[in-house]
Amino acid sequence: MISSDYYIEDNSDMENKKLEAARNHYMNGDYASALNLYLSLVNANISYKLYHRIAKCYYKMGDFKQAEDNFLKSVNLEKGENPSYIYLGNLAYKKEDIRNAIYYWACAFAYKPDDDLVCLNLATSYFSCGMKFQSVFYYEKYLKYAQDRGSSYTAVKQSLDEYSKIGNDFLQKAKASILRKDYKTAIEFLTFAYKNLPTNYDINMLLGTAYLAENDNMHAMIYLKQAYCINKKSTEVLQMLTSVFINLGDYTAAYCSLRRLLPLVINNQEEYLKTMQVIKELNSTFDEQSYRGHKEWGDNYFRENNYHFALFEYENCTLLNESMNSELADKIQQLTLFINPETNIIKTYMAKADSLYKKGDIKNANKYFSKVILYSDPETNEYKLAKARVANAG
Repeated sequence: MISSDYYIEDNSDMENKKLEAARNHYMNGDYASALNLYLSLVNANISYKLYHRIAKCYYKMGDFKQAEDNFLKSVNLEKGENPSYIYLGNLAYKKEDIRNAIYYWACAFAYKPDDDLVCLNLATSYFSCGMKFQSVFYYEKYLKYAQDRGSSYTAVKQSLDEYSKIGNDFLQKAKASILRKDYKTAIEFLTFAYKNLPTNYDINMLLGTAYLAENDNMHAMIYLKQAYCINKKSTEVLQMLTSVFINLGDYTAAYCSLRRLLPLVINNQEEYLKTMQVIKELNSTFDEQSYRGHKEWGDNYFRENNYHFALFEYENCTLLNESMNSELADKIQQLTLFINPETNIIKTYMAKADSLYKKGDIKNANKYFSKVILYSDPETNEYKLAKARVANAG
């Protein structure tokens, strides 16, 4: 019996039939018919997946304006794991809007870092912008995750292997020059090394060291910041960065470097107390607005797709003013995922794998352990544990 003045009819079976029919049309290349069916479902079934499917039909039909509009509707409904980001990157690239292409592909990388084509797109886009550090960063990701070991993979690997050899040769020459305290020659060698191996920690750190010895604080700052982005647990880099910032009169940045250093020297009482003393002295010179310059730098770096440095500056803001934590939390999380999404994914997959393993579901546990092995560095405990569990199950 119907107790109200009206009722809502259950049309789920009809919707499912339309979705199935639309999928069949799409698979058969009849994009117009698929589009008409998807559009007929918009009022009844608004979802990011539906807008994504509508956008793909427009994309295939060459109506890129409608495709972009619907991909954007899709990501407005689901900003996390959404394949629309890849297509938005493609569309931006078609319009020669490299900045937005990089941004959208970085969003895709954030939830699916093993998409080798996204990694390759990011690498080549950064290369076209002259951003070598970022370009090689994603070329290395591409090589790690590439499923097709064909001509593209071979060309990239051969190039990076050649660059690695040249870079390491110049690095060794630079180290010999530094031992002789010939910093000018060391900088020349290291500059050549950097052109070939821009993501190498030693090269960035030594360039910072050599420039600091030559009192060129601006160049020292650039390379030391990049060294920090590669290895955030280097006390040596943070100590040198502090000196550089003090030399430049940027006391807020020096304070932030010391705040980063503090937990790394907690077991060295003398160093810890000395660091705390300088932190207190610097802290007394700041006010609640001291973070503003770092916020502007962070915004500029973000617009330039320099996400490593943008994250560095936004984190400075939160170190200088705790109230900025809430304002910048989403941006910092996004940038962290842009740079290293594997960390969160490894934790998630490891937890799922352990749970399944304890329940005796070895087959499904191994699927997650295999992903942990793929994403992890071989030197980490997660990698070794996952490897051991898979081996034991075999």
